[in-house]
Amino acid sequence: MGTHETIQQLSGHRGAIYDVTWADDQSCWLTAGGDGIIAEWAEDGSGEGRAVLHHEQAFYSVSAHQQMRVAGAENGDLFLWKRGESDRARRIKAHTSGLFALTWMKDGTLVTGGGDERVVRWNENEIQSEWHIQGARKIRCIVPSDAGVFVGTSGGEAIISPPLGAVGCLKGGIAIAGHSGGTYAAVWHPQKRVWISGGRDGHLRVWDAAGASLLSIPAHESAIYRVCQFSGMLWTASRDKTLKAWGWNDLEPLEKVTHRQGGSNRSINALAASGRPLDRLVFGGDDRIGRMFTR
Repeated sequence: MGTHETIQQLSGHRGAIYDVTWADDQSCWLTAGGDGIIAEWAEDGSGEGRAVLHHEQAFYSVSAHQQMRVAGAENGDLFLWKRGESDRARRIKAHTSGLFALTWMKDGTLVTGGGDERVVRWNENEIQSEWHIQGARKIRCIVPSDAGVFVGTSGGEAIISPPLGAVGCLKGGIAIAGHSGGTYAAVWHPQKRVWISGGRDGHLRVWDAAGASLLSIPAHESAIYRVCQFSGMLWTASRDKTLKAWGWNDLEPLEKVTHRQGGSNRSINALAASGRPLDRLVFGGDDRIGRMFTR
C-alpha cells in the first residue's frame, strides 16, 4: 500500500454499496446501498453509520451539493432533501427505471441520467430540459467540465456535448466509440485538456476535447466502475475486486490494492475522495463494507 493505509471500515449496509459521496458542508460521507438505505458516516469513519433515508428498492446513486442531498433509486425515483431534513425528502418519479447518474452543474442545477436513456436537467423539482439518447440503454455517468459534458452509456458509446448553456440543452454533442459493453466513468484532466474514461472492457481510454482517441490501456481484468483523483493520482475501482492508482499525468501504474492489502474480496462499485487537507478515499462494493484510506 505504500503511503496509503486502511484507517476505517464502514460496516452496516445489508446490501451492496453502489455509490459514495463526500458532503463538504457537513464533513461527512454518504453511501447508497442495495438494501434501500442512504447512510451517513463521520468524516474519519469513526462510530456507526446513520440511516438517513429508506426505500423499498435499492439506491444506485447519491450526491451532495452545498446543503442539498440527492439520491437515485432502482425504480428511477429521485429523492431531494436539505442537510438534516431527510425526513422531509421530496420524492420525484424522475426516470422510468434505475437512476445511475447524479451530477451538479456549475450553476447549481442538477442533471440526472437513468435506465430510460434520458438525461434530465432539473430546476428544483421541475424538469428544465431533457435529452433522449437512442441506444444508450442506461446513462451511467455525466461529467461536466469547462470543455463540455461527457455522458457515458451502457450501450457502449459516449457523448461529448458542448458546455450546458442557459437553455440547458445537451444537443449538438458528438458520439465517440467509448468502451465495448458500456462506458461507466470519466474524469476531465484540466491541464492536459483530455477526458480519461473507464468501462466494461476494463480499459482506461484517453480522448481529446473533440473526441479523438489518444490512448488505450488494459487497466483491469473486468469492468471499471469508478474513477477519481486522489492524492495526486488517478484511482480506478473495478469488478475484478481491485483498486488501482495511476500517474495523473502519464497513467503509469503506481499501486494495486487487493484483499490482502486491506481491499475488497468482491466487486468494487463505489469510489470517492474528500479533497480536504487530510485527504481520504472511500470505496465500497458487493461485500457491503466501505473502506477508508488516508495518505
